[in-house]
Amino acid sequence: MKVKELQQRLSKFDAELDVLCITEDSQFVKAGASFALLEIQDVDMTYGEQIRLDDRVPYLKLGKSPNSIGLVTLEVTTDF
Repeated sequence: MKVKELQQRLSKFDAELDVLCITEDSQFVKAGASFALLEIQDVDMTYGEQIRLDDRVPYLKLGKSPNSIGLVTLEVTTDF
């Protein structure tokens, strides 16, 4: 998702509402739960390369290089 698309979607809501992330990804969901909640702690910008490791797991190679791009990151926590 691009920043402008996220801004457009968020602009439809009351600016005083809390924003939480939700995932149904089995790697994050505890046994017996149907989803996991994540609270946004920070928003930042960094440079990196979006790659996949040998086992096809998505990974971010941080740092500026000829192949890196600017990325906005959301730092999240499960403890809020």
